[in-house]
Amino acid sequence: MGHDDHQSEEEQPLHLFASPLHEHPNQTHRSKNSQASDIELTKTQDQHTTNHVPFDRMDDVLHDKPSFHRHAEATTAELFYDLFFVANLTTFTSVLEINNHNTLTAYIGFFSLLWLTWYQVSLYDVRFSADSVFERIAKTIHFGVMVGFAVIGPQWHPGQQTDDFKIYRAFGLTLMVSRITLAMQYTVTLCYTRKYSRTVLPLAMVIGSTFLAAMLYGALTPAFPKEKFDNQGAPVLQKSEAYIAWYIIAICETILTVTVSCVWRVISFKGTHLVQRMSLLTLIILGEGIIVICKAISKIVKNEFLWTSAVIGQIVAAILIIYFLYMLYFDRLHEDHFGSIKQQIWSFGHFPLHIVLVLVLQGVSLLIIWTQAMEGLTDVYGSLSQIEGRNFSSGVEFANAMNESVWTHVYDFVPKGVDASKEMKAVDTAVVQMQEAYDFLLIDMGNATAQADYTDAVNDLLAATTKTLFDSLSVSAPKPKLKGDTSKKIDFQSVFDSYVKVFGLVFTYVFVSGGFSLIIMAILGYLALPDSQRHLSHYIRLGVNFICGIGLALISTFKYDWDLKAKYLSSAWMIPTIVLVYFVCVVVNHLVLPSFRRAGKKGRGMF
Repeated sequence: MGHDDHQSEEEQPLHLFASPLHEHPNQTHRSKNSQASDIELTKTQDQHTTNHVPFDRMDDVLHDKPSFHRHAEATTAELFYDLFFVANLTTFTSVLEINNHNTLTAYIGFFSLLWLTWYQVSLYDVRFSADSVFERIAKTIHFGVMVGFAVIGPQWHPGQQTDDFKIYRAFGLTLMVSRITLAMQYTVTLCYTRKYSRTVLPLAMVIGSTFLAAMLYGALTPAFPKEKFDNQGAPVLQKSEAYIAWYIIAICETILTVTVSCVWRVISFKGTHLVQRMSLLTLIILGEGIIVICKAISKIVKNEFLWTSAVIGQIVAAILIIYFLYMLYFDRLHEDHFGSIKQQIWSFGHFPLHIVLVLVLQGVSLLIIWTQAMEGLTDVYGSLSQIEGRNFSSGVEFANAMNESVWTHVYDFVPKGVDASKEMKAVDTAVVQMQEAYDFLLIDMGNATAQADYTDAVNDLLAATTKTLFDSLSVSAPKPKLKGDTSKKIDFQSVFDSYVKVFGLVFTYVFVSGGFSLIIMAILGYLALPDSQRHLSHYIRLGVNFICGIGLALISTFKYDWDLKAKYLSSAWMIPTIVLVYFVCVVVNHLVLPSFRRAGKKGRGMF
């Protein structure tokens, strides 16, 4: 939208509607800055004199090729829309903790709907948006849709049982409004370009598919269950899979929009700033990664943990991962047009790329916390083990030593906002029980009852302390579903295993996402490779990236070997492994391979 030039706004009043077609320079008053930022869709215009422009416009009509108004850079309205995207992503990432497969799929699902909505709006903006009262109203509605994403974010638990689906029905209507607005925008474009017969069918198809998607979103609203109550009037928990249709509709409508522009080149993205839009969003995704890593660091700082070499190494490695991802992507970014069909496939390829980027960066931040947790648990477990190996004259001395140890290593550093009162009470109870059992064992080591009480007390102490340490780092494990006897106590091993399971999942999706990030960037790099650079040396670079991606993803198969997985999870080499693979790819991308270059060809540079 043309909010960029205040001078032009003063010279030309804002109309209710505006044509997306490129106008004769003598017919509009524009500043030099605005003129410099705009480019033509076609290159058939006579550059020698402006007297030939009317004949060029006539040539467009005769050849049925409309000349759309283009921008070389993203407009301020588009950048402002991006702010809503990043705000939604940051907020949702902070409220949804990925600790099981359900939350992982929920995160991917929400991000997919958010990204596809952003993408659909951007596909229109880069081609047809022109500043007008109508366009500003439409943009306001799109801003409101983004607010709708922010509203449902904290309550986004698809596939889980709930007693109220009102928020999901409202979200379906929000998606419907978004697509109706887009359909109206495309309709206005069709009205201005109807004299070009070649634009009628493709625009009509896009309008039809967008409007159909809107109707389907609205039709799904009644598919969510209504509230039910039992005989006592309590709400009954229900489950619905209707949300899956949202994903299918969003992907199908996007594929259709891209396909239409591939088949009918008259509304393609040639001459647009689509490449810049996708690169800006990639930069936003990487920025989100910086935010989550900084939050992980702040969680460690709040607990006043000592900065060990392992933790410092993880933080440095995490920052390098972001920097290497930045280089791997932007070093292969080509602003020049590289083919209408390839460019559109390239742009839609950012959908899986951005999914794996947010997952790998989110996972890396959790692996930093895991390393710190392992350091803390090693210290407290080691201290308790040493105390158990010592001889005490009374149960009071032993219990006090155990109590002092857990407080020194964990409870003295519980940050504000973390409620550990339940665990502290459990520790107090365990200490008293431990004291009594120890006194009985001093009298008779064969006392089976005292041995059982002692074991239970140590179990409760370790379970409460372990949970408190992870709570202090803002890490929670899914609550176990106890069937039958709900009073059954959960032992320390169950508590510890629940956290191992969480980080086992993190380990899996981090390496899968990290590997696929290299694979997808290699594919996108191949699509964007100019014809002048399509020779063996560049194919080798892309091939190395692709193979490294496969190798990195295969590391996730360690989960099938428990001993290997346990050793790897307890080590500090998970994040550095990703860094080393990325570093190899960066080096290969900048190495000059002279044996594969023809004489006279200039290399991009030397490493």
